[in-house]
Amino acid sequence: MREALRSIESGKISPRAFVRPEPAIALFKGLGAHEVVVIRHAAVRRTFSASEIIISAEQPALHFFLPEIGFVDYFILTHEGSQILLRRIGPGDPFGFAAFLSEPTGYLGTAASVGNSEILVWDHHMIRHLGRTYPRLVENGLRIALNYIALYAKRHIALVSSTANERVACVLANLASRMGHPASEGLQVDVKNEDLASLSDVNFFTVSRILKGWEQQGAITKTRGKVLIRRPEDLLAQ
Repeated sequence: MREALRSIESGKISPRAFVRPEPAIALFKGLGAHEVVVIRHAAVRRTFSASEIIISAEQPALHFFLPEIGFVDYFILTHEGSQILLRRIGPGDPFGFAAFLSEPTGYLGTAASVGNSEILVWDHHMIRHLGRTYPRLVENGLRIALNYIALYAKRHIALVSSTANERVACVLANLASRMGHPASEGLQVDVKNEDLASLSDVNFFTVSRILKGWEQQGAITKTRGKVLIRRPEDLLAQ
């Protein structure tokens, strides 16, 4: 891996050999095309199957991750063993920021692949080397981490200031905007009731009742593990 990195940096390997069209990724904002190629090529591409654990809470944060294909659930466990889903991470959303530290802390939560996924993985020494070589990479990582904190703060505010219906509608709309699939009659979101409940900070029975009410109104169609949003304006009106 380090040999490949030095080869690109020295010009022995053309960056164009690795460039492919892709959506903008916040982690690489402000970096040149050649720099992005070097950073990406220093990673190991790993595949994970559905429900496979990628990292576990409290493990030393010795790796940094950038999903490219598929989704990852990042959650914590209560003392009773229940999962609280903090965020469903999509392609381009990195995690494992503590790997940038000289003495990494433990991971804050556990990450598991939702379905089959492909993720770029940098080990601690490599991401530290890249951070020293490209300071903008560290700045971008800090900016993304702060954005995650802002999202958690908004979630806490919603918990004390919004109704259960409003929270579920907001989470469903957010999931739809980030990972919805166009369908003939609307926008389909792949999410289980228990995951939607956890993200909305409501219990399973409440989210089931809310979804059933929306289905009766014709705003959505609910099937196992999927929600088809037929009339998004009805959700936004909650």
